[in-house]
Amino acid sequence: MAPPKLECPVHIGLRTDGQSIVKGAPGVPHSIPRIETTIEIRCSKSTSFTCRSIGVELRTEQRAIVSSKLGSSEPMKEYRMCKDPMVYAPPMGQFYQKLLGLDVPILLPLPKSITSSGYFPNWNASTVHYLCVRFTGGTSAHTVFSFEEKFPIPIKMYDTLPLYRQFNEPVVEQRPSADNQVLVDLELPISSLGPSDQFHLRVKIAGNPLHNKRKKNLRLKSVTMQLKEHMQGFDSGLPPKRELKLRSDTRECDGLITADGSTHIFEFPFPFTNDFLRHFSISDATESYTDELTVKFPSATFNKNRNLSKVPEGVPVTHTQGFTTIGRLFSLRYEIIVKVKISHGKDTEVHLPLTVSPFDRSSSEYLLSWIKGECLVARDRFGKDVVNNAAATFKDEEVHMMLQRFCLGPRLYHSNRSDYEALGYSLDTYGRSLVSCIE
Repeated sequence: MAPPKLECPVHIGLRTDGQSIVKGAPGVPHSIPRIETTIEIRCSKSTSFTCRSIGVELRTEQRAIVSSKLGSSEPMKEYRMCKDPMVYAPPMGQFYQKLLGLDVPILLPLPKSITSSGYFPNWNASTVHYLCVRFTGGTSAHTVFSFEEKFPIPIKMYDTLPLYRQFNEPVVEQRPSADNQVLVDLELPISSLGPSDQFHLRVKIAGNPLHNKRKKNLRLKSVTMQLKEHMQGFDSGLPPKRELKLRSDTRECDGLITADGSTHIFEFPFPFTNDFLRHFSISDATESYTDELTVKFPSATFNKNRNLSKVPEGVPVTHTQGFTTIGRLFSLRYEIIVKVKISHGKDTEVHLPLTVSPFDRSSSEYLLSWIKGECLVARDRFGKDVVNNAAATFKDEEVHMMLQRFCLGPRLYHSNRSDYEALGYSLDTYGRSLVSCIE
């Protein structure tokens, strides 16, 4: 017979100041990315509760829907990113404390291996992060009980912005054909793109000048550029690899391949699902015009695609389309494939990786100044030495130990009239059940 279910004697909530509890810029170590908030624990029905300990964990949950002829399945994987099992414990020698309420400030640095929250409509997949608060009560080892509350936490990474210098250095790839007769050169000026950013690829096809017996009748038939999205599965229930073709352009040709070669340029706006980032760009909607009768203002909308699926809780609206991400259940990657067909020679295929950011180039200009400000805030609060040491280490436990001295202590509300009034209750109801006070 199953034991009777217990009802949680407390309400657990997170205090907010109108801003995200994720501080700093995740993906930028010098901003000290962290979760900073206060756990508020209050009585649910009785006038007090017993508290043994409070612990917190940051968990990541990945889901993906796989369709088949027999139906569909939804593989799910949940794993722990970091934890602090004892953000509060009773004083030494006490097994528990009897309290009216409890406020526990937490300062939890984000692991450097964490990824962005996101929803990927092409695969019906999602990545959601949860801050889990575990409350343990009881007056003895035989009466200990635990309850857990999960809070979805939107986390946005800023390590792939298209404005970063490493993504604005041209990526060059040269590949000879299988018979070494032809050289295919690829040049990608910008290797990180966001939604609707301009894609530019330069392809040069020329005869190999180092080949001693190069054929004279080599002719170029066609050049095809494909942009693909790959989903790699790492767990049972997901196929090892699936791919989706986002775009394909073919240039038909009929010319001799010489040592000087021919150049082909592929240029187009990067595919996107929604236009939530459009409010970062200058729009003509801000310009008004007048006529003899009225003043008209063109209507503006942040979303022109009406048929959007429901976004899971904890996913930012800007992260509801595909971007480069990694995880333990699945990862999403992008690549450029160039196929060259040659008459009287061997066809050639070249693959080039591409980074896709959830933020476009226009929004990155705003975010870059904000990131610089977050780095200055972290330096002023934690000190230059702490910031440099935290950014240099690869051990998340060391960063956690560095920041603990900056976390305030818990605020305890005992069973007395002053603390009862400090919680916002009326002294006329002191000593009575909260349920009867509400009724």
